[in-house]
Amino acid sequence: MMISFRTVSRTRLGVFSHIHIFKTYATAASPPPSPDFSNNDNNVDHHKRLDLHPWPNKKNPSPYEIFNIETNQAERPSDELKRELKKTYVKYVKIYHPDTSQVLLDDKGNELTTEQKRNRYDQIQNAYDILKNPTRNAAYYRYSTTNWDQQGFYDRSKDNSHPFNKNNFEAYRRGHAHRTKYNFENDEAFWQAGSWEDYYQMKYGRRPPTREEIEKNKYKILMGVIAVGVLGFGIQVMLAIDKSNEYYAQMRLSNLKSMKDLDDSRNNHGFGPTQLQRLTRFLASRRTSRLVKHEEDDEFIAQQIRDLKEQDDELLVQYARKQVSKWD
Repeated sequence: MMISFRTVSRTRLGVFSHIHIFKTYATAASPPPSPDFSNNDNNVDHHKRLDLHPWPNKKNPSPYEIFNIETNQAERPSDELKRELKKTYVKYVKIYHPDTSQVLLDDKGNELTTEQKRNRYDQIQNAYDILKNPTRNAAYYRYSTTNWDQQGFYDRSKDNSHPFNKNNFEAYRRGHAHRTKYNFENDEAFWQAGSWEDYYQMKYGRRPPTREEIEKNKYKILMGVIAVGVLGFGIQVMLAIDKSNEYYAQMRLSNLKSMKDLDDSRNNHGFGPTQLQRLTRFLASRRTSRLVKHEEDDEFIAQQIRDLKEQDDELLVQYARKQVSKWD
């Protein structure tokens, strides 16, 4: 490699300056640095490398298990929880983000597939979205700590207020916490709402009707229910009629087929109605049924047909002689 330089001095607007000009000539390109694949070693535990707890040994871990948070710690101040969540989330992203190519092992030492790593990343993202949101976090905490054993007997007579009040809603929620219908994944609004009115607003996107509105429109609602019932009954009747017509058409086709078979039998299937013609058809039918297809060549099959035909012809001759002897 050759390097040369020169200095040029000039004065511009009373300022004296030096300009250094360098020339370099490279004889060969420098080799690029070798990539560092140390993090892709199969023996590297990336959770330990980033001081991260092991992945939960469950098929569908909860957000608290994914971020290693105790249930009783979920009610800490939101700022403190958010800092810890973000710190753990960043570590997770370094390991499980789809753009990375880390070699990860499960608890049995088997390498995780791309689909398994993507599934874990989706679970991490969903858990982080729930826990970093105070509203969703509170709803999930309520979902994870509520069970129907907490309710016990609910005495409505002690509650003289509106039947659809907050206490009634809380009792209903505790009593139905075990139902799959109200899982957090299936109905998150059920755990965010504080009353029946809130739940109705979240579920249907509009405020619930008041008692005055229900009383005012109850006859319209009744007529609508009756109209829907009549319409449903009419549809059922029409379907029943269609099924009956279909069954009747099938019966007609079956009867026509039976009549055709009877006519064919009466006409001896085209062989003629006489006794000799019926005997001829019987022998031909028996010959066909006795002729079993084997893997022999065509000449053998043709010879077998000829032999059977000679035997049938001999029977017909005997039958004809017997009939002629009756005339004598």
